[in-house]
Amino acid sequence: MRITRKMRRELKNAVNPLEELLIIMKQYFPKLTSWIDNLTDTRHKSYITYDFKICLLTQILAFCSSYQSMNKIGRDFNSDIVIDNINNILKTNYIELPHKDTLINVISEIKFEELECIQTNIIRTLIRSKMLDKYRFNGLFHIVIDGTGLYSTKVNLGEQAITKVYNKGEDNEYTLYSYYALEAKLVCGNMTFSLATEFVENETYTDEYGNNYRKFDKQDCELKAAYRLLNKIKKRFPKLPIIIGGDALYLSRPFLELCDEHHFEYIIRYKETDAPTIKRNFDEIKIIDGDYEYQNEIIFGDLKNKDFYTVNVISYNEESINKDTGEITITNFSYVTSLEITSKNKAEIISLGRRRWKIENKGFKEQKSDILNITHIYTKKPQGTKNIYLLIQFAHTLLNLLNYGDILIIGLNTTKNEVSNLIQKALTSITQNLNLNRKIQLRLT
Repeated sequence: MRITRKMRRELKNAVNPLEELLIIMKQYFPKLTSWIDNLTDTRHKSYITYDFKICLLTQILAFCSSYQSMNKIGRDFNSDIVIDNINNILKTNYIELPHKDTLINVISEIKFEELECIQTNIIRTLIRSKMLDKYRFNGLFHIVIDGTGLYSTKVNLGEQAITKVYNKGEDNEYTLYSYYALEAKLVCGNMTFSLATEFVENETYTDEYGNNYRKFDKQDCELKAAYRLLNKIKKRFPKLPIIIGGDALYLSRPFLELCDEHHFEYIIRYKETDAPTIKRNFDEIKIIDGDYEYQNEIIFGDLKNKDFYTVNVISYNEESINKDTGEITITNFSYVTSLEITSKNKAEIISLGRRRWKIENKGFKEQKSDILNITHIYTKKPQGTKNIYLLIQFAHTLLNLLNYGDILIIGLNTTKNEVSNLIQKALTSITQNLNLNRKIQLRLT
């Protein structure tokens, strides 16, 4: 049946995205409020007005509603309608909602490691629900690792922040302070879910005179953070069957050997210039199969001195034609992998490797968009910045389930931005009479 514009308007009026979002939270994460209640509260009891539940869930709802400014949250949430709605949602009886400064102060005092436990519980809940099973590759969950920068400022953010000096030695020399997050995201079709986070910090180096100094080196600092991230994933998900994806930065023996130690499969972008021994050995014995070239057990390292490691290598050339000029462009995709490559699975392995871009387009890009803005300076407090980042990951997970799994929301055939704007409108403009006892069935697309 053809859906007319009138029918679509009627559907939009009938569907309440706020109600759908809250049902997802209640039905699929019923322990979320208890996880929040179990966070360690270091505040003096005589000064506590608002519990963690109202502070964190109010902030998460604000992020789902495309709020990107604590000032705007403070203005819009200072309303009887919002107070009534939040009280109705959380079964509380507050006369006022927390001030924006109170929200930031409370969030900044929470231990990052404890919020990470909630991050782990959310992913475990999704995995145990079996709804993500259809996205497995040969039984493996695809985890892609990549880093992204958050905000930058000239304000000294302390030793935990990354520092970069510009115009060094000149009159206009200045230092920028920023945060850089290394993410492990679970890739499921068009969705990504934050599995684990490791913040990258300046490393301490010693010069030839014995002087210690701290600086950020992307190659060194991000790779060291990646080792910590792999250990964190193994500790949190010890039995989860995983294949790790990443760009050429992670093509190092220590990284690949750590994957082996943790029994993680891997598929890593390969550039010939980064590993000349692989190219030399691969070119000698590679199998050519149409646009594909591949071979297993390629020497990576020094065979003569028996200091080597073996990897499987696959390469694929994709041809594209410019419709306007007719010019032909060939793009190469090459990977090293722990998976055995055959003529039957070569195309699947290339496809899996290319999904690495999902963490950029469906992860970081979405979180830097008009809905979730991880680059906004919500606070300059180190702990607050890290905790806000995790809360945005929670909001992103909920919005993914809503936009890609809720049949009513999918039926609206609208943009993610408009869905979040409708949540904001429902939360701030209308006193809601919500039916949160209704059951829904998420069918992820």
